[in-house]
Amino acid sequence: MNFELPAAGTEQNPAFANVAACKDWLASVPLANSVQAQSMFLRQLSLLHRFALAPNERFAVLEVLRAPVSRVQDDAAKKFAGKPLPLAPHEQAALESTLNVWNMLALGYLRCFVALLSGDANIPSLPILQSKRTLVAGDAELAAKAAVLAQRTLSVFADWQVDLCRGELLPEAIYWKKLHQIFFAAETLGVASRAVDDRVRHGKTPTSALAAYAECHLLSAAKPYELPARHLAWVARWSRRWGSKLALLKMPPQDISNRAVPLWIDLESDQPANYSPQAIQSGRWLETTALRNSVAGRIAMLEQGRAPGDLQLGDDVTQPAAGQVLQRVLQRWCKGGAPRRHERHAASAGCSFIAGFEAVHYHLSGRQLFRAPSRNDSALRREREEFETFGDRSHRAESADDQDNSHIENWQVMDDWRLLDESATGLRIRRPLKEGVRIGAGLLIAVSTKDGQGFTLGNVRWALREGNDSLAAGIQLFPGEPRPVAIRTVDSGAERGAWRQGFLLPEFAALKEPASVIVPGGTFHINRSIEVMVDQKLQVLKLFRVLDRGLEFERCNFYD
Repeated sequence: MNFELPAAGTEQNPAFANVAACKDWLASVPLANSVQAQSMFLRQLSLLHRFALAPNERFAVLEVLRAPVSRVQDDAAKKFAGKPLPLAPHEQAALESTLNVWNMLALGYLRCFVALLSGDANIPSLPILQSKRTLVAGDAELAAKAAVLAQRTLSVFADWQVDLCRGELLPEAIYWKKLHQIFFAAETLGVASRAVDDRVRHGKTPTSALAAYAECHLLSAAKPYELPARHLAWVARWSRRWGSKLALLKMPPQDISNRAVPLWIDLESDQPANYSPQAIQSGRWLETTALRNSVAGRIAMLEQGRAPGDLQLGDDVTQPAAGQVLQRVLQRWCKGGAPRRHERHAASAGCSFIAGFEAVHYHLSGRQLFRAPSRNDSALRREREEFETFGDRSHRAESADDQDNSHIENWQVMDDWRLLDESATGLRIRRPLKEGVRIGAGLLIAVSTKDGQGFTLGNVRWALREGNDSLAAGIQLFPGEPRPVAIRTVDSGAERGAWRQGFLLPEFAALKEPASVIVPGGTFHINRSIEVMVDQKLQVLKLFRVLDRGLEFERCNFYD
C-alpha cells in the first residue's frame, strides 16, 4: 500500500520532538487568534511530518496537538462557512489554511499507521497484509494500536471533509482513494470494528474506524452542498454520532423485506458510496437499518412534540427545521436517495440571472424602488388612534424618502451564465468564478434563458467551485409568472406590520404546483393572515404551509 509519503530526515527540526516539549510549545500558541494559531500549527505539523521520529513518539505528540488544533479549526471555519461564492480574500485564506492544517494532521497519523503496516523498527512487523489474515489473539496490544491509528486517521479525513463542504468544495477523487485504502488496511487487520476511545470527537462514547469511515460516506450521501451552513452543522454532527450504527457487509443482505436500502462502496474506486452495486470482489455494503430506525423514531417523536434537545439532536436544533432535515437525510441515507421529480436533459444557452430578494423585486417591478402603498383617510385615522393609545410603533414602515438606497447600484447588475442542463423545475448553470455577484445556497433569484418568456423565480439549491476558475450552481425553479406585490402581516388584535416586498405565483396545473406567495424570511406562522396589495387592491390571505425556505424568503401555500 503506497501512500506516497515523503522521506523523513533531520535537516529541519520542529519546535518539539516529544510530549513534554510539545506541551511547553502549546503554552505559547495564541489559541484565541485562529489566524496566528493556524500558521503556527501548520508550520510545526509540516516540520514534524518530515522529521525522523519514532512512530510511538510521533503518535503521542499528535494526540496532544489534536484537541487544540480542533478548537482553532472550528473557530477559523466561521470565517468561510456559509459564505456566498466567490469567497472574499480573507475568507479564501481562512479556508485554505484550515484545509492545509487538516491535511498535515492526517498525514501525521497516516505516517504512524504506515509505519505499523510496514514493520517499522519501533513497531513489530505485520505480515498479515500479505497473508490476508487477521491479527491473532496474542497480538491484542498490536491490534489495539492498529485500531486507534486507523480510527484517528479516518476521523481527521472526516473533519477535513466537513470543512471542504463548508467552503463549497467537494472532495477530490484522491481523497476517496486514500480513504478506501486506509479502511481496507483496517479491515484486513481485523480492527475496523474494534471499539476505541476518542475523547476529542466522541467524549466517553466508544467509536471505531468503521464509524469514522461510515461518517464520511453519510456526509457525502446527504448532499451537504445543498444545505445552509446551520443545517450542514447539524448533519455533520449527526453523521459523526450515528456512523457507529452502520454495519459492514461483504455480501448484500439476503432478507431485504424489513431492511433499509444499504449504501454500496467499491474499495478500489475513487468515489464515495452510492446506490448502484456491482458484482465485484472489492464491493462492500454499509447496512443502514439500525440508522433508519433511529432517525425514523426521532422524526416520530418530534411530531409528537418532543424537543430536539431531548432527542440528542443538539441544543442548537429547532423545529420545524429539525424534522425537515431529518426527513431529508433519511431519504438519502436509508431509502436509496432522492429521485428527481422531473428528468433533466442537456442544454446549451445563455441565461440572465438576478440575485437577491430586494434586487429581484426591483427588477420585476420595472426597476421601481419599493414604496409602501399609500394610506387612505381611514388608515391614517386608525394609525392616529393607535399612536394616541400605544405611542410610537417600532414596526411601522419608514417613508420612501427615509429608505436606504445604497444597494441600488448592485441591483442593476445582471449576471450572464451558461445553461448546462434543465428540467421543468430546475437548471444547472455555470460561469467564471470571479465574474459576477456572489451567490450561495438559499438565495432567491430570477432567471431568464434566451428562449424563455420573461423571468422565472427560483432558489439557489447549491453553489460549488469547479476547479480554480468556475462556479456552478443548481437552481430550483418556481413555475408561473411572478407578480411583485406589497405584503404586511396581520396579527391578533388587528395589529399590522410594516409593508414589505413579496411575490404572488399563480397555480401551475401542468406541474401540479399550487398558487403560492413568497414572503420575507420569518413571516410564516401557521394560519397567519397577511394583507397583499395588488394593483391598489387589497387581498387578505391566510398562510397554512411552507413549501420552500431560503436564506431570506419563505414560499407558502395560502387560502383566501
